[in-house]
Amino acid sequence: MTTNERVQHREDAAFFEEVKAVSERYPEAKRRYAIANLALENEMGIDYDRQVGVSRIEDGRIIKRFVDRDDPILARMRLCILQDIHGNCLDWREAEE
Repeated sequence: MTTNERVQHREDAAFFEEVKAVSERYPEAKRRYAIANLALENEMGIDYDRQVGVSRIEDGRIIKRFVDRDDPILARMRLCILQDIHGNCLDWREAEE
């Protein structure tokens, strides 16, 4: 483990302790939210300033594709399922047809 990884691990641990404390203060919200790791999206080079995920359920799998934020397909979207800490939607669930 590199020094940078050790520092990042300590920072992440502190972050998760704070999140845990907040979730304990709001137990009714505990089951509605989760923290998402964006490692795969980062590996793919997803730019959330320019793109947004669009998810659907198909044959027992969650399928996600990424479209530009100004893509007309977003007009059909109904449910934001992943927000950043600023309230910006990162992932939508497709509306039922």
